[in-house]
Amino acid sequence: MAASDGGQLEIDMVFLGLTRPSMLFGVSYTVVMAYFFTCMMYFVLTSDFKGFGAMFPLHGIAYIASQKEPLFLELFMIRQQKCNRCKNKLYHGMTNSYDVM
Repeated sequence: MAASDGGQLEIDMVFLGLTRPSMLFGVSYTVVMAYFFTCMMYFVLTSDFKGFGAMFPLHGIAYIASQKEPLFLELFMIRQQKCNRCKNKLYHGMTNSYDVM
């Protein structure tokens, strides 16, 4: 990426294509598998095909979220794994502090 004369960044489409995840109808495979298995479990528990109809609104929501950041679910999962909440968070306010109380 190089800066052009107008102060705008020039986006290289090859770099953009190589850094994006594998997509299925505009949504990453991880997201598709997450809501597919959710709808599948609903079907197994209820034996009702209406659960598969829920895939269309879920896909629409995921498509809108993927327009801004294609890896939003992966980033959320990493945040939940790495940035856990400590037990004394309420004592220190909005920050994580790992000192002994």
